[in-house]
Amino acid sequence: MVSNKVIIFLANLYCQIILPCELIYMIFTVRYDTVSEYILLVIYVLVMFFFHFSFFYWGYTSFYLRYVYSFFIIIGTFLIIYRIIFIQDITFGQLSDLINSFRRIIFIIVFTIIDINIILSKRKKKNCFDLTFPFKNGRFLVIDGGDGKKSYFTNYHYYGWKRKNIKNYYSMRFAVDLIKLNKCGFQKGNLLSSYNKAYNIYGEKVYSPIAGQVVKVMGNLDDNIPHSRFPNNTGNQIIIRSNNYYISLYHFKKDTIVVNLGQNLEIGDYLGEVGNSGYSIIPHLHIQVVYSEDSDYWLGESIPIIFDNIYPVKNYVIKS
Repeated sequence: MVSNKVIIFLANLYCQIILPCELIYMIFTVRYDTVSEYILLVIYVLVMFFFHFSFFYWGYTSFYLRYVYSFFIIIGTFLIIYRIIFIQDITFGQLSDLINSFRRIIFIIVFTIIDINIILSKRKKKNCFDLTFPFKNGRFLVIDGGDGKKSYFTNYHYYGWKRKNIKNYYSMRFAVDLIKLNKCGFQKGNLLSSYNKAYNIYGEKVYSPIAGQVVKVMGNLDDNIPHSRFPNNTGNQIIIRSNNYYISLYHFKKDTIVVNLGQNLEIGDYLGEVGNSGYSIIPHLHIQVVYSEDSDYWLGESIPIIFDNIYPVKNYVIKS
């Protein structure tokens, strides 16, 4: 039986290398006799690549590789424009010429709808809650963030938990997951390692993003092995209350949390280290803000976050 790690590796290999190379190959090499077929090709490549650019995780390649792909997609698009303008005897074509491209047209329609929802999910909201960024040094990538109700592909927390009939899915609509990149855009030093220590963010010091009182703390749960089956708990965590807003930070490293229940915190107070505990397949920090008028904050209203006026949406890099 093939292990989950092998499946994840092969899926990442296809999504991060093979698929974009296929799109680039198509736009550079495919030849048509009509303008309409070229236009259809360009639209297909652009909507597919926008989805790739906006959605995919970059676990086994550099995050910045997507900009290299973008460069070739742009060059290929201009090359097609050149062919259309300067090649002689190329006609616009008729609707009947596109019959053989019916499958491609369906893909264009579906992924255009998905892409529009991704764009809408990344629009900054008006009622954002301002937090100080919880890390002090480095480049940090938002791997999930934005309006999860608008698009699963921007932020899986909303629909991901809704499908499992978890009642608190609404409180995670604007939740944010963060990892750390090195200078070359990789999230871990050894790409083939399955250990937590290989991830750049593992052990990263976390600081309080707000002044408030600690209303829940848990710190003695074991870290998970990356990409293994995780336990049925929310992991090592700190919940901070500020008025009727509950700021939750999850997946701390075991035995690193230094704050206590009832403790009053100031912005920048040291909290603990990032781990991989609870509902987590790789080391990362999960942070969310919920408005609730009682202590049952898990069923409260999810509030969009800004870090020092930065709206953290998926695949956005925050430098601290």
